[in-house]
Amino acid sequence: MHVTCISGKALVAAVTFESLPDEDGLLTLAELAARTGIPEPLLLAIAREGLLVPHRIGEDSGYTADDVAVARAGLTLLEQGIPLSELLALARAHHEATTAVARQAVEMFDAHVRRPLRRSGAPGDDDDEANAQRLVEAFQTLLPATTKLVAHHFTRVLLDCALEHIEKVGTPGELSAVRAGGAR
Repeated sequence: MHVTCISGKALVAAVTFESLPDEDGLLTLAELAARTGIPEPLLLAIAREGLLVPHRIGEDSGYTADDVAVARAGLTLLEQGIPLSELLALARAHHEATTAVARQAVEMFDAHVRRPLRRSGAPGDDDDEANAQRLVEAFQTLLPATTKLVAHHFTRVLLDCALEHIEKVGTPGELSAVRAGGAR
């Protein structure tokens, strides 16, 4: 049986908690460039590196308001003096590491959540619609928890590394300011 009660857009929104495309649909790369002020050739180069990943819904792919916000956050880093080449190198390293962890997390979800959910259905229950709904509900519970754990851990590790660095190379004034700012 084909899943019909959950539209592709609704499934993506339920699973990822990302913003859905506006009424005009997904944004093209050119529209993303226009909304962010980032030149399209730069966005294209970033996309070719695998660092700008389009949102996929069915056969369509493109960008949403969340991608606009993230692209603007990247601009903020550049505006603060981070060189583009170094930011791209860091982004590539992060992408490779998080992809490996994400694949491991998907395997863990499959083994410990999806397969048991499928087995827990009523005998002879081949209702893909019910299985799909249970899967979405599991994602709705687990994805925000996972995201919170990962974001919290990364923030703490980044702050600890920053403080360690300032303790080694910073001036007494910098160290005092960082400590007063609650960096740890």
